[in-house]
This record gives sequence, C-alpha cells and structure tokens, in this order.
Amino acid sequence: MYQTVIVPHFRRQLERYVKKYRHLARAVIHILDSFDARQHARLGGNVYKVRIKTKDLPRGKSSGFRLIVLVVEVHKYLVPATLYFKGDKDTLSQKEINDHLSAVYFELEMQKLLSSKTTNKPLSSNG
Repeated sequence: MYQTVIVPHFRRQLERYVKKYRHLARAVIHILDSFDARQHARLGGNVYKVRIKTKDLPRGKSSGFRLIVLVVEVHKYLVPATLYFKGDKDTLSQKEINDHLSAVYFELEMQKLLSSKTTNKPLSSNG
C-alpha cells in the first residue's frame, strides 16, 4: 500500500479543473486510493499514466482525464505529478512530463520527504 503525497504543483492543476468538473477530485482520490501499477500504462521508470473517468463527462475513460503518477518505491509514496484533459490535449510530450516530474521532485525535497540523493532521472526516450 502506498501513502499518497499531494504536492502544491499538482494541487494547483487539480483546483483549476475542479472548478468546472466538480466530481473530478473524488475520482482522483479513488484512483490514488486503489492504485495498482499492473492496471495502468507504464511510461518508464516508476511513472504511470492513469485514465480517469468522472461523472462530469459521460463519454467514458477514453476521452476523459489523464493522470501522470510517480511511484517512489523506497518510501512507498504515490505522487500525482500532473493532470490533463484529453479533450484539450491528446498527449503530453516527454519533455512536458519530465518538467512536471522535476517540479514534483523539487517539492518533495523541499518538504523533506526525499533527500537530494534520491535519483530523479527523467524519462528516457526508450520509455
């Protein structure tokens, strides 16, 4: 079981969407509480892409939200890194994902949840 850690970087993104999609926060919490890496697309390292279905969008998971999640196995942390709406953006580039991960690692270090010795390798082009 993982301990979910919400950093300010992610909280700001979530708050922006929750204004329009009021059930989204509950859907994100449900996904994080029941996270099983085997059920989600692995992007490389310990980074996963999760499809989110919310009651606000009756279209299903395929056109809903995507959540990029970092799993810090050493500490058993589950850290949502970014959230995006598939209707606005089809996918995130590797650079965008790495930028979000860098911000998350920085905030985790600032909160003293990770030491600066923890490797924060960006995703490689191999995935």
